[in-house]
Amino acid sequence: MDVAKSMRTKLIIARPDSDYKSLLCKITSSTPRQIYIVDENYKLLGIVTSLDLLKEVMPSYMNADLARSLTDGADLLQKQVEKVKDKCASEIMTTKIKFLRPEDQLFEANALIAETGFNTLPVLDEDGKILGEISRRDIMIRLINNCTDFNHNDETLVDLSLL
Repeated sequence: MDVAKSMRTKLIIARPDSDYKSLLCKITSSTPRQIYIVDENYKLLGIVTSLDLLKEVMPSYMNADLARSLTDGADLLQKQVEKVKDKCASEIMTTKIKFLRPEDQLFEANALIAETGFNTLPVLDEDGKILGEISRRDIMIRLINNCTDFNHNDETLVDLSLL
């Protein structure tokens, strides 16, 4: 099974000059949790993740104990967003990107995901143009779709609030 048959093609994209607030709004309004920064030809330049955006507003000295002691945590967070609101994607994005090709096999995709520690990897053509992305969840869905003849009667989803 190759990556092209399992990848998602609906992605969040932005230009390198997109500001912090617009990136934040894009990432919160969609299921994918990363933004692909592309040029006018959709060539991948970098990736901005939720973690990248949070790193911009969280002081480097902040730890859980210090955060618990703050009485104005929400105000502090808003002030931090205001400080970085004009920072652009090209300043925030990660540029060292592991990627897959559409003809790569799912087995290889899963191995690369495990090696990199990223949950999702972009799929690029030979010119670096973004075609889609693939995640472990996408790979699992593909495997599950191959198990349609498997019969089982046990309840898959259990509502623990009813216990």
